[in-house]
Formats: sequence, C-alpha cells, structure tokens
Amino acid sequence: FFFGRGRNNRAAAPVWAAVAISLAVWIISYLLIRALSRYREFAADRGAAEITQNPAALASALRKISTGISMIPPAGELTSQSEMNAFFIIPIKVGFIGKLFSTHPPMEKRIERLNELQYNF
Repeated sequence: FFFGRGRNNRAAAPVWAAVAISLAVWIISYLLIRALSRYREFAADRGAAEITQNPAALASALRKISTGISMIPPAGELTSQSEMNAFFIIPIKVGFIGKLFSTHPPMEKRIERLNELQYNF
C-alpha cells in the first residue's frame, strides 16, 4: 500500500500527502504552543509585578534562581550518568533552535522586562 509495487502506485500519493500535511501542522502547532507558553510566562511576571508593586524584588528573585542554577556541577560530572539527562538536570546549551523549542523565556529577558516595569510603578 505505502511502497506499492503493484499497478496502482497513485493510490499511495494521497496518503503520503496527508502524512506530510499532518506532520507540518503538528510541527507548527508545537512551535505555537511553545511560543504561547513563553508569552504566558512574561504575562505571569507582569501580573506578579502589578500585584506586588515591586518588580525589582521579582527581578532579584529571578537573579537568585539563575545564580543557583549556575552552581550546578559542570556537565562533565553529570553527563556520564545518563539517567540524569532524563530529569533535565544537565543544563543544555541554548541556540536559536533551543530558544524556539523552550517553554520559558531566557532569564535575562525576564529580568530585563521586570526592570522596564519598575519605572511604571
């Protein structure tokens, strides 16, 4: 049916087209969901800043969190233990593709936006 050797090779074309379209729709929706997640994270930061009326304190907390993350042992110490990879303990180098697939915006951007909000209060 899919790799048909028979006379009716044209019958598989619509199936392959449907598979290709489904894959494209899935990839696009996956990326849109990730973008929505990043947007919601920014919105949560803004909402927290409005509730607390203190965006500087929130930015400080984010800095402390990011400092704590940087204190994780070097990847060389953990990469030999493959089970640690499953828990996302090892920090991943983030490039363009990594940013595209991430669910949270970069910590620096979040802190930057909170600092911009500081002047509104």
